[in-house]
Amino acid sequence: MNQRHDARPRTRRGLGGLSYRYVAGAVIAILVVTFIAMNRDRTSISFILFTAETVLWVALTLAAVGGFVAGFLLGRKRYRT
Repeated sequence: MNQRHDARPRTRRGLGGLSYRYVAGAVIAILVVTFIAMNRDRTSISFILFTAETVLWVALTLAAVGGFVAGFLLGRKRYRT
């Protein structure tokens, strides 16, 4: 018996044909943007030898972008040629 396997990976479909992974990512992104937009007070930020006075939403945006970049670099698949 020769069984033929489909080369395409199976994906679970969520809302409107999108995968649950993309739906969850969109919800998290909306929550982060809302959280950043609501925090507009001035604050003092200290990091190692660096200290600055800035509005909180700038610091939160930098932290969110840093987290996104770190997650992208650590989570991406590595291919060998």
